[in-house]
Amino acid sequence: MDFDTNGGKGLAFVHFVGSTITISTELEDVKAHSRDIVVSSTVKSDQARTYNLSIAPTSTAKEGTHFTLSSKTVTIPAGQFSGSVKLTVIINNLTKPVLSAVINLESNEAIDYAKKMTVNMNRYDLCDFDVSMLVGTFNYFSSEDEWDEAGILKLEADPDDPFKVYILGIPSEGVTWNENKIPLIIEPFGPGKSVLSLSGPRTVVSPDCSDWGLPAALNLYFEAVSGSYDICKQLYTINFRIGYASNNGWGVFEFTFKK
Repeated sequence: MDFDTNGGKGLAFVHFVGSTITISTELEDVKAHSRDIVVSSTVKSDQARTYNLSIAPTSTAKEGTHFTLSSKTVTIPAGQFSGSVKLTVIINNLTKPVLSAVINLESNEAIDYAKKMTVNMNRYDLCDFDVSMLVGTFNYFSSEDEWDEAGILKLEADPDDPFKVYILGIPSEGVTWNENKIPLIIEPFGPGKSVLSLSGPRTVVSPDCSDWGLPAALNLYFEAVSGSYDICKQLYTINFRIGYASNNGWGVFEFTFKK
């Protein structure tokens, strides 16, 4: 088999084009049900090349139930750099807001880091806004490069405003929290929108920072300067400005809350 690299010969490496595809759809959205899964080569060949595809056991979507592939092999035609198969979502069978299929490219020519393709299938009409999805117990995390905290916290709803929730303290080492709740204001949204924007006012959460080597009288505050809530994933991503007294804070730090 001859390989052509603009007139010369070279080694052929094949790979998926992209590592992740997201299909976001609703029951009536027929056009959004299919995507092409593309496999590409670094060189052309004078012969067609066919490669096997397999579904990884880590997939939460089941082939034949939640999706179909037009073929379990993909062929790159002679003289071409790429070939594709079609993945089609069986939307009537999607009973969870988010499922995923992990597809493996079975080839000795495949580049290790590009032998896997993840297809996320999001059915947004299964995750309509409900304030009960925004409250309850969440695992929170802020990376070592951010605020470097992790643990469990609770959120509660405002009894009079469906677009307002409260954080009942973010446990931090060396901080004694007062009774103040951190409010989060959620922006109203249009039909079909599953990622909600949010923010919140500056809230003093502790009168005592002495365990951090700061004067005890200083007031520690959190302020949600920006953020979002993904309804389908039940995931908050919030950027908090954190500081004390009347200063502008030590900076803005990202936290995630996952139900």
